[in-house]
Amino acid sequence: MSARLKAILLALALVLVGTAAAIAVTRGMQRATDAVATVNGEVIYASDLEREVAALARQYNIDLASEDGKKQRAEIDKIVLDQVIEQRLILQEARRLGAEATPQQLDQAIADIKANFPSPAEFEMALAQRGLTEAALRARLRTNLTVQNLAAKVSTATVSEAEITKQFQTKRAQYDRPEQVHVAHILVESEAEARFALARLNRGETFADLARQLSKDPGSKEQGGDLGFVGKGQLVPEFERAAFALQRPGQISPVVKTQYGYHVIRLIARRAAQPATLDQVRGEIRRELLSGKQEAGFQAWVKRLRARAKITTSLGGTSGGK
Repeated sequence: MSARLKAILLALALVLVGTAAAIAVTRGMQRATDAVATVNGEVIYASDLEREVAALARQYNIDLASEDGKKQRAEIDKIVLDQVIEQRLILQEARRLGAEATPQQLDQAIADIKANFPSPAEFEMALAQRGLTEAALRARLRTNLTVQNLAAKVSTATVSEAEITKQFQTKRAQYDRPEQVHVAHILVESEAEARFALARLNRGETFADLARQLSKDPGSKEQGGDLGFVGKGQLVPEFERAAFALQRPGQISPVVKTQYGYHVIRLIARRAAQPATLDQVRGEIRRELLSGKQEAGFQAWVKRLRARAKITTSLGGTSGGK
């Protein structure tokens, strides 16, 4: 199995739907009611995870019907089943400890995601492209948030001021604020359209109005093309070079071609690089270190949880300490 495929599969633990259960791990298991595992008495069925594997294949362009896909299928099934068993254990413990995601948490998470889209239609389009409905997204978020709640409950990790200071001193450069530019752009499909936009700007039409009329970028169109402050490395190279070449607020670039089409870019402001101070980034460093400690502690806790669980699978045998 390729490293890429294995990395994708091992990342499933925090994104699979909590109530989705398991998959057939032999070719003989075809009926939707086949039980492929039990976790502390809870049955895991083949049909639920079959849908999850199909969704995974769509998302990562894995052709399960191809020769390569057929060869890898058994290993894919086993890895995914193992992850779902582990997740079922986590969710059982979350129910016991009262750590399940609340409706309020879910509503806020959905609202935060929707806020990244200019319109409800574009949010729905993004879901459709990933083979999801809003209900399915909500189910996935419920799992993620439940894991976060549980990790916070079982972790005893703390971060000292000495650890924060050491992190700042040894990795200071990563906390410095790099030079940034605040830019807006108009994205069109052809060079002729871009030159026409430039001509209209030269006649006095406003950049924001033209962006709303002409731009093909759904993420910035309704904001008048505004992309906010961006630093080097955040943009495709052709766009980045043109954006950082602009020197004065209001200056407009020549036509810029990228893989996305043709751009006209306007500089709104520049912000010079600024070294960080410990006071400025103390909270960020604390959260970063605490998250790392909590993750390590949570994984160790899950290992102990699994060791004492009663697990049976269609592969035969049991695992766990009960």
